Amino acid sequence: MGELKHLVEECLIISTKDFKRALARIRKQEKINNSVNILYGAKKITINYWSEYRGDEAYLILAINSLESQEILLSESELMFGTRNYFICNCGYRSHKLYLPPNSTEFKCRKCHKLRYESTTINRNSSHGKFLYKQRIVLKLMAMREGLGRIFYKSQYSKRFKRWLKLCDQA
Repeated sequence: MGELKHLVEECLIISTKDFKRALARIRKQEKINNSVNILYGAKKITINYWSEYRGDEAYLILAINSLESQEILLSESELMFGTRNYFICNCGYRSHKLYLPPNSTEFKCRKCHKLRYESTTINRNSSHGKFLYKQRIVLKLMAMREGLGRIFYKSQYSKRFKRWLKLCDQA
């Protein structure tokens, strides 16, 4: 029997965006101890985190109620306009997001957990597949619209709203 494969949409996902301020403080070698709430389905999961330093390496330690704490190595890349942060998975892959599938105990990259996106499981060449694919796009656009903040900025459409309108036109 084959290995059970999970979808990205089923996982608890942490992103460098969730820890943006904390990662800025870690770059300055400051000690942090805080928590963040992350949506997982319809409920919020509280993740406690703190920093540790060993030599030149900085670690973000995560703790969720029922799981053991996990160390995640951090990396950064200097850009012309600032610094980009990465998590380093156990396999050595630099990633902006790490995933925790159901019944798993560690955050890892998509490759380590062998995760797939739900949209890749749909056969877009069949009539049912085309319909399902289009429905998923519409549902994603509706969810995106809910998450948009203000529509107007200085009496004009905001850049995010213009991008959303463009995606609607493409759909």
